[in-house]
Amino acid sequence: MPIYQKPRSDDARMSFMRQAKITAEQDIAAGNPYISQSLIDEISILLPNFETKLIAINKKLSGRAKEVREQQAAIEKLSTYTRDLWAVLKRRVYRLNEPAEVFSFYQLPLDGVTPNLTTNGAWLTIAKKVIEGDVAAVAAGYDAIENPTALEVNEMLTIALAEYDDVAIADRKYDEAQEEIADLRAPADSLIQEVMDELRFTLRKKDAPSQRRIMRTYGATFSFAIGEPGEETELGTERSETSEAN
Repeated sequence: MPIYQKPRSDDARMSFMRQAKITAEQDIAAGNPYISQSLIDEISILLPNFETKLIAINKKLSGRAKEVREQQAAIEKLSTYTRDLWAVLKRRVYRLNEPAEVFSFYQLPLDGVTPNLTTNGAWLTIAKKVIEGDVAAVAAGYDAIENPTALEVNEMLTIALAEYDDVAIADRKYDEAQEEIADLRAPADSLIQEVMDELRFTLRKKDAPSQRRIMRTYGATFSFAIGEPGEETELGTERSETSEAN
């Protein structure tokens, strides 16, 4: 048996309300008032505000994706510079027969094995310690690392930290946009439910397939159990939707 699926996302809510409004206005003009004018008016009031908030969310999400991408590029460049510094250091220690303890200044174990860092925060932390370690190594009488220098690594760290902060700011803006639309979800769900309730009442004398056919024109969607045959729509095409767990 086909099961009505309530809109679960903000995009689905907006799509339902927009389609219900358009279809209802057309039906009333044609002499088929399946839902009341007062309900259409309520949807007309809520819909623009809901759409504005949703556009804001999508814009903030797009901006966040850009910041995340730029952050990742900066972290990758920082890790490349840091790995190159370690590679140069290991060759220098071997070439000049320096003690393995030199590795400790640059956050390497005594065997010189490069650490496996898996988070952006870890790269930011270790790069800072490597830069500080170069200063300590020079104070202890060792040559400053070169090609790349600690200064060059610091330049990459500065860029990466700025990008890291940009992501945090983008996250905050996205959260704020989510909070703004959250207050509109319950009213939207209530109006959508009213549309379905009014449709069920006005269409109660029609057969079930005809009810669903008209309800679909108002934005409603129905699912079918796996293996359950679909039904013919107004266009004569067979539906074969698969239901999802509620």
